[in-house]
Amino acid sequence: MELHESHKTKLVLNVRGAYIRRTDFSNTNLADADLSHADASGASFRNSNFKNARLIETILRGSDLSGAKNLTIDQLSSAIIDDKTILPDYIDRSKLIDRTARSHELLG
Repeated sequence: MELHESHKTKLVLNVRGAYIRRTDFSNTNLADADLSHADASGASFRNSNFKNARLIETILRGSDLSGAKNLTIDQLSSAIIDDKTILPDYIDRSKLIDRTARSHELLG
């Protein structure tokens, strides 16, 4: 896990490609964080801030994203989720179905 200094006082999390399964990131400020290609299966991101976070190919199978803030459909569309992934109330799961089905085909 790396923390990078950004704008002199702000630390930015970089866990690109890391194995962070079942980690508790609840109430964490993940603004501008890079979680790309990380395996975050079963992790908890309850009430966390995802503003501008990178989730490219992030595995979020079975993760809890309830109450997440600033999380977008575009961010989730680049991630890998499943039917056990708990989404925030404002995200319409039906808009993510194509990506979820495709991830099952790609990853088995």
